[in-house]
Amino acid sequence: MSNGFLGLNIALSGLFANQRQLGIVSHNVSNAKTKGYSRQMMDTQAYNPYHLPGGKGAIGRGVDVTAVRQVRDEYLDYKLRYETSMMNEWGARTDVLKQVENLFNEPTPNGLTKLLDGYYEALRTWQENPENLTARATLRQNVIAFSEGMRRTSGMLKNIQKDLNFQFRAAVGAVNGYAEKIRDINIAIHKAEIEGGRSNDLRDRRNVLVDELSEYVNVEYYEDDKNRFHLLVGGQHLVSHYRMDQFKMTPRTQKVNDDDAYGIFDATWKNGNKIFLHTGKLKGLQDVRDNIAGDSKGIPYYIDKMNDFVTTFVNEFNEIHSGGFGLDGSTGVFLFTTGGMTSDEFRNHLINKGLDGGAAIETTEAVMDGVATLPKDEQLGKIRENIDKVLANNPKYKNKTVYKLDGKYYIVDKIKASDLTAAKDIEDLNKLAAASSLEDLAGGYKNAIKMVQTRHNLDMYDWGSPDDFLKSLVSNLGVDAQDAYRVSANQEALVKEYNVSRDSVMGVSLDEEVAAMMKFQTAYQANARMVNVFDEMLELVVNRLGLVGR
Repeated sequence: MSNGFLGLNIALSGLFANQRQLGIVSHNVSNAKTKGYSRQMMDTQAYNPYHLPGGKGAIGRGVDVTAVRQVRDEYLDYKLRYETSMMNEWGARTDVLKQVENLFNEPTPNGLTKLLDGYYEALRTWQENPENLTARATLRQNVIAFSEGMRRTSGMLKNIQKDLNFQFRAAVGAVNGYAEKIRDINIAIHKAEIEGGRSNDLRDRRNVLVDELSEYVNVEYYEDDKNRFHLLVGGQHLVSHYRMDQFKMTPRTQKVNDDDAYGIFDATWKNGNKIFLHTGKLKGLQDVRDNIAGDSKGIPYYIDKMNDFVTTFVNEFNEIHSGGFGLDGSTGVFLFTTGGMTSDEFRNHLINKGLDGGAAIETTEAVMDGVATLPKDEQLGKIRENIDKVLANNPKYKNKTVYKLDGKYYIVDKIKASDLTAAKDIEDLNKLAAASSLEDLAGGYKNAIKMVQTRHNLDMYDWGSPDDFLKSLVSNLGVDAQDAYRVSANQEALVKEYNVSRDSVMGVSLDEEVAAMMKFQTAYQANARMVNVFDEMLELVVNRLGLVGR
């Protein structure tokens, strides 16, 4: 025969179970708007039954609470974090390329192409009136304006690079901060779960931190068989249960690219190992700050292309202009130098300090190899081919150029757009060389015509004429910016979709919670009624049964 209190115990188990269910519903409702909260559910099962003797069957013994668990989908967590990391990488790139587009400001009256237009228009006017001092003064002012425009644009690109460096350092600090918080919450979770069970609310807080960390870096994570949490970045542990590593900022002692801004920092692991970043805001900032080539080229690419433009432009115009004669009979005068130098100072600088601060390397023989035997219209192509070979055959000459100076060819550093100035010599307007010979001084303009004709020289750059080069550069920028915006927008849509999917699983639905509340409230009332029934039964047995005859 079963225990007389069995029915009461069964009713009490149901009473307590439904009371806990109502507590969980209340907890869910109160956290419906809490960031990162995942709704909780209580799992129950029937107690092991009481078996009647003689194989007559079994009688149930009530309900048992087995666990209070989070409702989450780990796959959706992983996908959301991965896509968030990608979104922030491309978002950082998009923001920077928009800044560069605004800086180039094309096509507007304030863009570089308009400066080039003004320069060539001044050349044309001077060519038509070579002895006119007003035309000469206008040309000089346009040389200055063109130089200032190039200098200003390159300088502002370097300022953007410095801003990116600041953002990069701030992002590294944020990663280290998240690592410390995750380590601390690991300790709290371990202490809370040391006797078994799961600390769901603390785990939610850790999941929020991992979500936020994934904005900055690509994260991998797992729990081992002892429920210890480990988080890796680029294959190396950032957090391993109670232990944590950190990123370290180190100032560069050597530039990655020749014309990078000063004060750039690199991030490494604390032990000096390289950090392998695959996605995230940190990678986006690093790529757009440092990359000079490839699919993810950044600020250094545009600085380098401006230097390419200026180097060829200066070389071409200085060669033509120095071969002409000014009104005072002077020759060998340049239009452009760097740092406000005179023509002679610039020559000496290129020859004695033009290659990494040391002497330039003459390479005339290699450049002119096989040129003399070719028809005149094929010689320029052969010279360019030889120059490419000279630079390609020695890794030390990467990002260097070959400059023609007084009929000889030298390997030198590229001329930096940020250093470009008008030659100090042309402060004397009589030194502007329109004539091609001394006999041609009075009204001579043949040298000026050569300079004007460079505007349509399709062989001046690999990308064509000077106009073509600037338009191609702006076009490349537009393509890069549009591509970054497209990928960023696609990633944003994916993140939104995965957020909706994850919220549909882990989010709190107030309608569902109200329905659950009514269900558990009714069950609680029913179990309370059962307690009353069994109480009445026991009261009858204890107080009234067997009173006859007393």
